[in-house]
Amino acid sequence: MSTTRWWVAGCAVALAIGGCRSATTRIYVLAPAAPASHVDVYRAPPLHVDSLNVPAGWDRIEILKPTAAGTLQIGDFDHWAAPLGQMARQTLSEDLDQRLPAGSVIYPRLSKPSDSLGVNVDILEFDIVASQASMRASWIIAPSGDAQGGKRGAASLRSSMSSGEPAAVARAWSDLIGQLADRIAVDAASFNLP
Repeated sequence: MSTTRWWVAGCAVALAIGGCRSATTRIYVLAPAAPASHVDVYRAPPLHVDSLNVPAGWDRIEILKPTAAGTLQIGDFDHWAAPLGQMARQTLSEDLDQRLPAGSVIYPRLSKPSDSLGVNVDILEFDIVASQASMRASWIIAPSGDAQGGKRGAASLRSSMSSGEPAAVARAWSDLIGQLADRIAVDAASFNLP
């Protein structure tokens, strides 16, 4: 093959590769939600979100979004900015910080003092049906190292959605975590040490 033909073939391959573009990946985050109310009197020790678990089906980098058939579909190009459980734990901490007096919340990456309260959250279910998202969650608030003396709570929460788009799914997660923070803040404020 002559040099000219190699050059033409090389240019054709370069144009073909250059013309192939993958779709842009969109990244979503959770945002703190405005509190329903603020707890003004808080006499319990500082609160630390020790753990937050999300349902296994949602424990992925891709965002799930509803389809017209009523099922959930993986968004190949719609991703969370970080693992969902990690973002939800950070967002819940921020939400609690907005609901409790200053200095009442210790953020996840800071070391936890031995005299603080820990909260462990298990989001049992997150579902989207039509234009509504729902979440079932359970939690326990306990002094460090004392799982028996804890205060348990559970809630079923709902949030309306404007659409099934990934941005609306992220807003629904944020709103429901905010509602969860409203409940946990009240429980933490009424916590009595033995």
